[in-house]
Amino acid sequence: MKKTQNIDDILIAFRQNMTNLLFKEAKGSGLSLSHFEILMYITHKGEVTMKDIASWLHITPPSASNLVDTLVNKKLVTRISSSKDRRTVHIVLNREAHKLISTIHKKKITVFKKMLSRLNKEDQDNLSRILSKCIIN
Repeated sequence: MKKTQNIDDILIAFRQNMTNLLFKEAKGSGLSLSHFEILMYITHKGEVTMKDIASWLHITPPSASNLVDTLVNKKLVTRISSSKDRRTVHIVLNREAHKLISTIHKKKITVFKKMLSRLNKEDQDNLSRILSKCIIN
């Protein structure tokens, strides 16, 4: 990496490394990156609707439904009809999805640790302090 790179380039490279890791995982499990993004979205939000997924991915509800069909067929998610409105279907993670997400999380942690191992303790502390300031709540 060049020392003259600006912060934008560095952050983009970091994000690309994480995306590549997810893509490799997706490829190995027969899922697309969009499938993984749906699983991660549900992990963070809990029970979601098809409309939520479509809106979050900026795709049409039928496209979201096609992606979710694959996840249902792989027994990673379940569709549950709403008791309040039968037109609404909620999507929830199954046990296998939780296992898959856990595996991916462990791999991400391993990658982070490898990246951080290149830094001395003082640099790690500085990075932590700076990133903490950058996090938007």
